[in-house]
Amino acid sequence: MTHKDHNSLNRLKTKQLTLGYDGKAIVNDLNITISTEKITVLVGANGCGKSTLLRGLARLLKPLKGTIYLDGKAINKLSTKSVAKCLAMLSQSPIVPEGLTVRDLVARGRYPHQNWLQQWSREDDRMVEEALEITEMTKMADRSLDSLSGGQRQRAWIAMTLAQDTEILLLDEPTTYLDLSHQIELLDLLHDLNQNRGKTIAMILHDLNLACRYADDLIAVKQGRIYAQGSPEKIVTKTMVRDVFNLDCQIIQDPLAGTPMCIPIGRKLKKFFFS
Repeated sequence: MTHKDHNSLNRLKTKQLTLGYDGKAIVNDLNITISTEKITVLVGANGCGKSTLLRGLARLLKPLKGTIYLDGKAINKLSTKSVAKCLAMLSQSPIVPEGLTVRDLVARGRYPHQNWLQQWSREDDRMVEEALEITEMTKMADRSLDSLSGGQRQRAWIAMTLAQDTEILLLDEPTTYLDLSHQIELLDLLHDLNQNRGKTIAMILHDLNLACRYADDLIAVKQGRIYAQGSPEKIVTKTMVRDVFNLDCQIIQDPLAGTPMCIPIGRKLKKFFFS
């Protein structure tokens, strides 16, 4: 899999973007840029609009107002196939037909590259095998998805997005339901894809400390608006955590990564330290 040099162009951005459902706005007037060949992580309280924003960026949700630009063109004016060749979206807890094997799932990532003239090819086979290899799923390729652990299933879904061979990956809470070791495993894989293959990654994470470790850019969302955007070191403060998450905390330096680390202060600690 190859990637082009797009360092001079931030490929995915929005202008005065408003998104919602049934005419009711969830996110309002957002002007954001997803930095090319970087990892951007969206953080914020439940219901603040993170998933809605990601669905809009993937063109799964039509804007109520404003525009999403992909490579300088309004994304709603591009064909579905051309968008699918540029970006892949992995939704939260995706559902697949019963009995589907890992290889069958990964092969679905090749659909945007086919048409009635161009059927399944050696290149499709190569991309599927490479995606399985990168995600260390080759030995499980013929197993049913139903038989896999949560972490293995997530790797299979990541493999499908890799087989799609896009340069932009959008992931909605990819670590949900994973234990800590599988969370780190998956985030390390995404980091490797970014560092070694130039993938532009935008994802939602609930764990602020892991977000700080893995993000080049953080976007903190509060009630449908951007509260702050920048490097974790610049924007993660006690004030930000209190305003965005309604939580008191202390911010220290992660002793291993050197990134900000949030130590929450709940009622128990308040009683212990401040009584």
